[in-house]
Amino acid sequence: MNIDFSNKKTIALLSAVGVLAIATIAAVVVLLTLPGKAIQVEDFSGKTVEEIKKWATENKLGDSQLVVEYEYSDTIDKDKLISQSIASEQKLNKDSVLTVVFSKGPDPDVEVTLPDFKDMTEEEIEKFVETNKLLDVTYEYAVDEKIEKGKFIKVNVTDTVIKRSTMLVFTISQGKDGTGEQIIVPDFSDYTKAKITNWAKANKVTINWKEEASDKIAKDKVISQDPKAGETIKTGDKITVTMSLGKTVTMKSLAKMSKDEAKKWLNDNGLVGEFSEAYSGSIEYGYVISNTPEKGDVKQGSTVKVKISLGKIKLESFVGKKKEDAESYKKKINNLEGNLTFTYSEVESTEPVGTIVSQGYDGGTYLAPGTTVNFQISKGKSITVENKAGVSEDEFKKYISGLGLSLGTRSTAYSDKAAGTILENETGKKAAGSTVWYKVSLGQYEPNAGDFNDKTVAEAKKIIDNANNSGAGWSFTGEDPVYHESVASGKTFGCVVTKENKNVKCSVSKGPEPKPINVGSFEGKSFNEFNNFITSNGLKLGTKSEEYSDSYAAGVIIRNDTGDFLKGTAVNYTVSLGSNKITIIDLKTKVVANDPEGTKKNIMDYLIGQGFPAGNIQISIEANDITRGELIDYPPAGPIDKSETITIKISSGSAD
Repeated sequence: MNIDFSNKKTIALLSAVGVLAIATIAAVVVLLTLPGKAIQVEDFSGKTVEEIKKWATENKLGDSQLVVEYEYSDTIDKDKLISQSIASEQKLNKDSVLTVVFSKGPDPDVEVTLPDFKDMTEEEIEKFVETNKLLDVTYEYAVDEKIEKGKFIKVNVTDTVIKRSTMLVFTISQGKDGTGEQIIVPDFSDYTKAKITNWAKANKVTINWKEEASDKIAKDKVISQDPKAGETIKTGDKITVTMSLGKTVTMKSLAKMSKDEAKKWLNDNGLVGEFSEAYSGSIEYGYVISNTPEKGDVKQGSTVKVKISLGKIKLESFVGKKKEDAESYKKKINNLEGNLTFTYSEVESTEPVGTIVSQGYDGGTYLAPGTTVNFQISKGKSITVENKAGVSEDEFKKYISGLGLSLGTRSTAYSDKAAGTILENETGKKAAGSTVWYKVSLGQYEPNAGDFNDKTVAEAKKIIDNANNSGAGWSFTGEDPVYHESVASGKTFGCVVTKENKNVKCSVSKGPEPKPINVGSFEGKSFNEFNNFITSNGLKLGTKSEEYSDSYAAGVIIRNDTGDFLKGTAVNYTVSLGSNKITIIDLKTKVVANDPEGTKKNIMDYLIGQGFPAGNIQISIEANDITRGELIDYPPAGPIDKSETITIKISSGSAD
């Protein structure tokens, strides 16, 4: 087909077609570039994460338009919605981001102080567990003849402070008749963990929980139970229930992903991201540095810790500021793994003391973590202090003030220089505002003899020691003690000061010379009378000797040392033991007929009771024609000396 482009109608027709085509293209471009239709947001209360994601897919939301976050909550149950960033019935356009926050349940790391569970009932323990949001609690039941049914027996931990996530196993008493009731095990396949727990507590059955990953059984659903449904058990028995952890996710490194990419990957895989920030010298701002765990299989719903880069550290300028400002900044940066090291050196400067005058990197410089930054701090302008020994203290003070320095530690010392004269001072270069120590002369030490009288030797020496601590160079001499009627024992008197050899010498008193005590004879007097005299006069009891005496009763003084004695002297004495003789009766009265041993015992008891020494009594039992138990040989009745040996023979009867 040939088109005649010179024909005016043809040209007009082609022009019309071109305009129409251009208009059509423009309309398409406008439709493609106009904002998409706004979406009305629903109320997601009661929805699961999967249901919200499904809604987002159906409404064609971009990958970055739905953000799922998790946080701990003591009031919202785990996996339940806490909040949504765009309220229901509001519009969400193509540039909007909808953030939904779900609960991770109570924070497992919160610490709880356990009470003394002794005497608590199961209901009271359950209330404590519920109030404190304890996360891993199991109840076991045991027969106990001593502890009342329903009361606490024991718990598996000994710590008084635990985390919420700590496994607690409470053993509850079933009393002495707690077992034997038969129970039919239900089918737990549609039970929640909480419902199984409540059933077990109601039926006094212990649940042994296990967990396994499963691609077939949904998370938090029962995989298996042992015994199986329909079987019969008794109260106090155990049932093993295996719960599903849901599908496992093979973890990978998220390094160098953007934060949004990491969030999406975690959300898509049913994992919870816990994000933190840190500086990095190699990872760009906003991208992942590392994640924990980085590999291996983890269960859905697990928390993955993700560290996001803050990039390099932008150093502030601290010139004109103080060291404290730099240290505060470093602490803030190092809390985010900046690992900066700051070093400081002092330099002379006209800037005020303590001011930072330079730093190794300019403010605004970007540093990699671990960098060391050197700072120079002003120690002021150097001032030279000269030796001013020999000038007066007033002149020295004016000199130091004139240099712009301050007086430091002042000390004193005795010397040959006039009192108030500078002996020495700190010299050399000093920073402005610094202090300068100095020592001032007290003049020569001139002790007064009267100051040393009526002192103990230790007190007198201390006076000299105190002076010598300030450079006096004196000594003290205490002479051997002598008696003195008016000066107390141990005190000084007659002190003499000798300047030539810088010595103070004092006599030392022994107190008044003691007077002797005359001790007369106490013959025939009681020991108590003698003892009272000795002790009341400051004397001591000396060697005691004892003798038998027919003249003096026992305990009476027979003789003692006499004459003049000084206090503290021992006085020897002799005490009567009384008479050495006793009078015995006719020993035949002690005979026990036909009983030699009985006769022997009667005689021994009698003689010892009369004061006769047992060692001086010799009794033998011999065969004899005399009646058994009668005396063969014995001392007659009457006086007998206790120092003598008594021989007694008792008949044992005829030898035939």
